[in-house]
Amino acid sequence: MKKTLKLLGIGLVVFTTIISLQSCLKDNDDDYYYYYNGANALVTLKTSSKGHLLLQLDDSTLLYPVNMSTSPYGSKEVRALVRIRDPKDNELNNGIVADGLRNVYVTWIDSVRTKPIARSYGLKNDSAYGKDPLDVLNSWMTVVEDGYLTVNFRTYFGDGTVHVLNLVKGSSPYELVLHQDAKGDNGGRLGDGIIAFRLDSLPDTNGKIDTFTLKWNSYDGERSHQFKYRTRK
Repeated sequence: MKKTLKLLGIGLVVFTTIISLQSCLKDNDDDYYYYYNGANALVTLKTSSKGHLLLQLDDSTLLYPVNMSTSPYGSKEVRALVRIRDPKDNELNNGIVADGLRNVYVTWIDSVRTKPIARSYGLKNDSAYGKDPLDVLNSWMTVVEDGYLTVNFRTYFGDGTVHVLNLVKGSSPYELVLHQDAKGDNGGRLGDGIIAFRLDSLPDTNGKIDTFTLKWNSYDGERSHQFKYRTRK
């Protein structure tokens, strides 16, 4: 599963035909994002020491949104899909440019469901969190960066029942298992979703790059993929 360049060129949009539009701002909700609306970047919403919204594009790249001073989701740090472009001269707030940061103009933004790693119950994880199949997509939205695992997945959505996805530690410190409980909603049409998980409960890599294995139950049986990971500073 190759990680592609996540910012696919300012102005280049990625259209995905999906089912409907849903977004989630609360950690106790389990809605997922089904319509990407031409998003061309996946970011973490953060606030600078001066109180201005910043967009963390990857482990080392910060973007300065010239037309947004605060997050629409308050002080909560969340992952978000955005559609961005280079700002025009008259959009740079009277010429003010953030030193050392890439300036961007945000034309669309919506949060990605963001959750912590769930508690493990060992051999009871399947019964606790479900084992309904899903496919993890090899897309630019399946990525590990900035202390998050973001997963672009595909499964069947039928009657509108809200599916519940959880990430749980496996049999070793660097093994993670993605569980889906479809709540009996296993028919209908195939649709795509996206969800992000905080990785702050993994062992500290002490600045080095380590590897963890993601496992999931696919429609073709158990699958796995290894991701490079470094603990966020």
